Amino acid sequence: MAEVKALSFDLDEGMLGTLRQDFDIDKLTTTFAEAIAGKSSKEIEDIGKKLFSEYGQKWIKRARQLRDEFPDRTYEAIIKAIEDTNGYYKFSLLPQSILEVAYLGAFDLQKLHIVENNHERFIYMLEPDECPMYDILIKKCSKEVVGLLPCKHACLTLLETLHRDLELDAIVSMEATMPKDGYCRFVARRA
Repeated sequence: MAEVKALSFDLDEGMLGTLRQDFDIDKLTTTFAEAIAGKSSKEIEDIGKKLFSEYGQKWIKRARQLRDEFPDRTYEAIIKAIEDTNGYYKFSLLPQSILEVAYLGAFDLQKLHIVENNHERFIYMLEPDECPMYDILIKKCSKEVVGLLPCKHACLTLLETLHRDLELDAIVSMEATMPKDGYCRFVARRA
């Protein structure tokens, strides 16, 4: 008799742990804080954009790789739905699944706060207690540096890279920021 594969709807804890270890937020923010010491506001912005953008790009590429290597039953169902509908659900379902792995892993979250997800838009948000990157920046950097929100480049690059790598035409933006609105909201609109 053929062995029946046990179905799992849970994300692989090893996969999440790997992301947490490989994308250590404390290490990233320490590197940033050391790099900006004594720098002008313009230099700080440039350093922040470069450092956090590189982090975001590597982070999402690794999350996607791990998502493919450690599929759960939910991911398999998403892939099947995309195939069965000739790609119709790709814009809405696939990015969410990979982003959840990225954030739940590196940020050690229980869930990603999805505001909207349909065939035209994908919107998610992070509140202060959900974003350790922002929280650690507050502890390591001045109020002026935190106000520049250098970490936004990690999340924006993550979203841009994911859609580009999945060959999904999207316009990515940030509609709200922690310093101004008390939360960050990221949007991907079908182009």
